[in-house]
Amino acid sequence: MMHFTDLSGLLGIAFAIAVLIVPFAARVHGRAVLPYIAVCMLLTLLPFDGLSVAAYLRGLSGDLSMASLLLLTLALRRRMLFNTDEWAGRTEMLVLIVLAALALYPLALGVGMFDSYRMGFGEVWFIAVLLLLVLIAWRRKNYLIALWISSAVLTWSLGWYESSNLWDYLIDPWVSIYALGALLRCGASMSVKRSF
Repeated sequence: MMHFTDLSGLLGIAFAIAVLIVPFAARVHGRAVLPYIAVCMLLTLLPFDGLSVAAYLRGLSGDLSMASLLLLTLALRRRMLFNTDEWAGRTEMLVLIVLAALALYPLALGVGMFDSYRMGFGEVWFIAVLLLLVLIAWRRKNYLIALWISSAVLTWSLGWYESSNLWDYLIDPWVSIYALGALLRCGASMSVKRSF
């Protein structure tokens, strides 16, 4: 029998694949996106040569963080509502993701004497800093950041994934790369607008 941690990880990967495929279905808009997403998720979960496509990708990438799942949900929402407006607080969230990635990955890979990944195993002051960030975000009406961090801490406390490290619930390499690319693209477009 499949463990809940495996099921939640596979569903996250299947959801990501489905959301990333939606833009290629040009005629699928509005509420018709939901059945399309469901069918795509089902197809990625069907076994193929012993494992599903989602299982193969999960083996390569690991489980997706709450940041990834939240940004994918926002992308799906934009597709369903024909909305091209940016979600309030998205840029600030992308900045926080990049800062978190810079604080985590170089240090966890041995740059310097401090291993930031160890903080994610339940350091009280790390959780206190995250709580402070949630309160600041809520006070500034940046509900996206508050939702991201609080959902990551909640799912971590419930043991939602196989990992017992809070960092794995906050960010993953894919969302870190995406956030950096999105911020660079935004900066490049702003510099082009200023030059004209």
